Amino acid sequence: MKRNMKYNVVIAVCCTLILCSLALCALSGCQLAKETEGSDAYEDKLIGVFITTKYLDLFDFEGYLNDNFNSLQSGEISMDRRNTQEYQGRIYAALLPGTHTNEEENTTIETHEYIFEGIDGIPYCVPTIRATEVENSYIATMSDPAISDGHTSIFCGDDEKSVSLDGTIYVTPSGSIHHYYFNPVYQSADGSVYLVSGEGFSFSTESLGEGAVYSQTLDAATTATENGTVITDTTSIKVSISVISAPERIVIVQMDNDNALIFQTEYKPGALPDVIALEPNTAYFIVETHKRDDMESPIISRDIYGKDTENIETFFVRADGFCVKHGTQIKCELKDIKIPD
Repeated sequence: MKRNMKYNVVIAVCCTLILCSLALCALSGCQLAKETEGSDAYEDKLIGVFITTKYLDLFDFEGYLNDNFNSLQSGEISMDRRNTQEYQGRIYAALLPGTHTNEEENTTIETHEYIFEGIDGIPYCVPTIRATEVENSYIATMSDPAISDGHTSIFCGDDEKSVSLDGTIYVTPSGSIHHYYFNPVYQSADGSVYLVSGEGFSFSTESLGEGAVYSQTLDAATTATENGTVITDTTSIKVSISVISAPERIVIVQMDNDNALIFQTEYKPGALPDVIALEPNTAYFIVETHKRDDMESPIISRDIYGKDTENIETFFVRADGFCVKHGTQIKCELKDIKIPD
């Protein structure tokens, strides 16, 4: 089996990029497992990424130095993935039972999901849940609400398989330095799911406003021969970090055909009701998001929607600082209809 893996960091604005490859940071509360002799993390399938704001120090520096002391003294060794792979630790996910509720049908389905217990981070993965006595195997999506605008594509052919993940994480310009680390997540043939420490970047938002975007991609490809057929299996993951100003209030303005105000309501971000009913004579409505720029000056962004709009999305800032989307259903009240005699 052959595997090629490529990391790209794409910077959409001019900024200082700090790549973190092997940082000495302490990690507590996690059970680590060093790779057994002869195992190869890159023989397992890349299924996603686990984004953290702290570097996961899983590298066995002591073992590496002990085994390569003489080479290090003579300057004959370089620390790349090929000669450091066996010293890279893993954090395994636990497969836990869960439930999924279909609100439209008012039904509940028993499911299972992989959880990295004791680690703060944002998962974005597509693990395969293996078959049991009561259910068939299936591909699940591990995704935190902080992943917005997510797109998942899965293809299975006779000689080709592919997985593509694309999503955006929205953050606010807090005036501090932001750190994000993209830790690859793999699944072994036995179904176990684990992550390894990944690369990342840091940037300051002091001089950056809304619209700055940073993207990182992870691409992996394997080839294997099954029953005489060469099968290519590829994975492509792209996660963007987008800077937006923190919303302070949301105002919904309903207008009639003559552009006259009918009704106006104001909400705190994240506190919009699940359903908003438009007034009978509403022709269109405007969603105003009130914010402040990096100079603390008030700014307003406006989105215009027709009366036939079924759903809208607004942002609110979560306790951990990430901006997530809140969905609201729109209902259009019918006008009074006169029934002829």
